[in-house]
Amino acid sequence: MYSSYLPAGCTQADIDARFAPDEPAWVARYITQLARQLERIAAIRAELAAVRFDGAYDSTDIVGYLDDEMQALRQHMAHPLPE
Repeated sequence: MYSSYLPAGCTQADIDARFAPDEPAWVARYITQLARQLERIAAIRAELAAVRFDGAYDSTDIVGYLDDEMQALRQHMAHPLPE
């Protein structure tokens, strides 16, 4: 099943398969932490996308920044590196 919080073309089964017994223990914790952060940013993005405001940074700038952050999180989830 596809989730908007997973990288493009990635399913929950793909993520589950990554957590084979030979994976270091930190991988599962790291991915879980990133998934929570992605959910929080997605919720903030949804709220800000529904509101229009102007200023030094307008709605479009902030939503674009959040989109970039979400993409970076998805990349880190797909290819975790040791901390």
